[in-house]
Amino acid sequence: MALSSYSLKKNKMKNPIQMIKQCIEHEEPYFVLRGKDICALPAIKKYHETVKQKVKDLYFIEEIEEIMKDFQAFREEQQTHIPD
Repeated sequence: MALSSYSLKKNKMKNPIQMIKQCIEHEEPYFVLRGKDICALPAIKKYHETVKQKVKDLYFIEEIEEIMKDFQAFREEQQTHIPD
């Protein structure tokens, strides 16, 4: 049974924990959005718009679109609220 292209893409996506570790090691600022944060999806949508304007890497654009879909699905299934 073959994996769908979506499953393959999900497996190739950057590991956020590893990215945070790298930021900490290099004293680089980072920003985390959670699914329960009511402001997260609009922020990701705005980021996606900017990425489409400035980034030529189609895989990166698709990665952001997949993240956006995940946040949208979570929002439809769970209650979101003002961030803590």
